Amino acid sequence: MAKYLVTGSVIVNDMKYPDGSIVRGFLGGSIYVVNGILPYTDDVLFVSAAGPDFDDLFGDYFKHNGVCSAIDLCFPKTHYTIVEYSETGEWCEHSIYGEEFEEKYGPYPLAKAKYVISHGGEDVKGIYFESSVDEEVWKDLEAMRKACPNAAFMSEIATSDTKDPVQRKKVLDLIQKIDIYSLNRPEAMALFGTESEEESIQAIIDLGKPCFFRLGKKGSCMIQDGKAWFAPSVESESSVDSTGCGNCSTGASLYGYCEGFHPLKTACYANVAAGVNARQYGPFPEYTPEVKAQMKKEAEELFQRLLEEE
Repeated sequence: MAKYLVTGSVIVNDMKYPDGSIVRGFLGGSIYVVNGILPYTDDVLFVSAAGPDFDDLFGDYFKHNGVCSAIDLCFPKTHYTIVEYSETGEWCEHSIYGEEFEEKYGPYPLAKAKYVISHGGEDVKGIYFESSVDEEVWKDLEAMRKACPNAAFMSEIATSDTKDPVQRKKVLDLIQKIDIYSLNRPEAMALFGTESEEESIQAIIDLGKPCFFRLGKKGSCMIQDGKAWFAPSVESESSVDSTGCGNCSTGASLYGYCEGFHPLKTACYANVAAGVNARQYGPFPEYTPEVKAQMKKEAEELFQRLLEEE
């Protein structure tokens, strides 16, 4: 039984950038969340839905990192999309298998309560959900709680839900039912109707639930117990691509929160994970003991330095 469960999308991506360049065939979706937890513990299980080609596409990643997956092979093919970025950093995506495939299998819930319950237990410490507020999985929250009585439930709030006024109350209700959530700056401004980062932070504090607040290249805040703890981003000269860094840092923040870290330490661990994730296209391929040790060292040093500056 794994201590951390990650449930969400399974996607392979081709990425098209504003300059016209394209990179092809990189792992995407919630694998980035696994990639945020893995540097700090390999006691994580990825549970989702995909096609029979899943092992061909994702198998090497799991083998190289010594972690497990439990995949419901219910699609004819694993989702494969083209992600197109604009000059503003916004993006849109569409399936390479066409509109019919997207219409039939795109809405299929990639997180189901049965996935969580079947792999639950008293030892589970944290569960990540990549699920819209209207998905069926949330209807069975009580059953999942019973199956995982000691776990913290985390939702990375869907961008589309924050932009829809009709969904706002549902999102706020969901946040009150779970333990920790994550938003980025544009999502927070849309959800709370705020006009600045500072106003958004105050709105999150007023809501009273722990939140990992992502600030893009600037860094992140862990907002907990009435205070926002900021840590700057960890950039590297070898940074290549920021795709998935938000998911990656969110996964690391779940780990830090569940392990009882100081909120500032959680943000530091999350930012270090995101910095490593940005070193290549797709998720970091293999966390060796040396890489893990270096990341923990860097995160601890950043935490101590920032704490002394408080």
